[in-house]
Amino acid sequence: MMKHALLSNRFALGLLLGLGSVVGLWLLLLAGQAGRPVPTTQWIEKAYAHKLALADAIKQPKLVVVAGSAAMFGIDSAMLEQAVGRPVVNLGVNAGVLSPYIQHYARQVIKPGDWVLLPVEYPMFHGRWSINYPFLDFWWEHPGFRHMDVNVAQLSQVLWLTPLSRVLSGYRGLPPGFVVSGLYGPQNLDQRGDQVHSEASQQQVWMRGLVEQSAVETYGAQAHGWDANWASWKALADEVSTAGGCALFVPPPMLDRPAYHHGRELRYYQALPEQARMHGLNYVGSPLQTMYPIDRFFDTNYHLNAESRHLYMQQLVEWVKPVFANCPAR
Repeated sequence: MMKHALLSNRFALGLLLGLGSVVGLWLLLLAGQAGRPVPTTQWIEKAYAHKLALADAIKQPKLVVVAGSAAMFGIDSAMLEQAVGRPVVNLGVNAGVLSPYIQHYARQVIKPGDWVLLPVEYPMFHGRWSINYPFLDFWWEHPGFRHMDVNVAQLSQVLWLTPLSRVLSGYRGLPPGFVVSGLYGPQNLDQRGDQVHSEASQQQVWMRGLVEQSAVETYGAQAHGWDANWASWKALADEVSTAGGCALFVPPPMLDRPAYHHGRELRYYQALPEQARMHGLNYVGSPLQTMYPIDRFFDTNYHLNAESRHLYMQQLVEWVKPVFANCPAR
């Protein structure tokens, strides 16, 4: 009996040591490629570099648009600039990198007295501790937590969910002579940070297919209170206000679906503005009024085509112009 127990203990110890060795080796592999650029993140990297430079060149109080790619495609900064009477820079790039990075870059460009418009995509108001592959991919190129609202729960997910293919990509780095090309990146951004070359006439068949096949979102079902992300947005808005500016939240443009007009999903969109205000955010507008039919979208359920951008902006200006007219001016 004692011999059997001793063998069992040795087996358990060996198993633990073996598992520890595997985990240790995996952590070493992850650490070895951290901070190295990879092709899949470069359009985000370069787009932010372009927009940060645009913001840095503005030496007077400005309006900064903070969100993901729905703003990059949906905001007409020239129209907004004319409406509010101050320079505008569109900092929208990619909602996939989630609020920690979006807020991190926003803090780099927002100066005292600036106004901030936040057409934040709906998932960024909840799912505070969740991650996705774009976030994970970008994190390994820009690891760090000191200046971002990222916690141990997210770090654990990053370490657990990183695929071997991403690790190998990190070790390979960028191919010689690599340049960002395609639809996304600074090559398709104008002097205010808005997306260009997104006219309906330039929509290819595969782009239309992406819109048609895009998911029917279930944000109402996902918006559980336990992981709500209101606090991090309020912290950013409070910083803007303390510095003599204004932060205003508005609904983003999104592809309309019949499911959004019934049951839990309808209640979610109807209640969202008041929920935001209850958590201390200055929120104007109605999400149901910025949902548009499929012909208005370019390549995702959040990306308006260029012609439809003006439809969204007309509604947006109607909501935001009176609010910004009453904001402090420096």
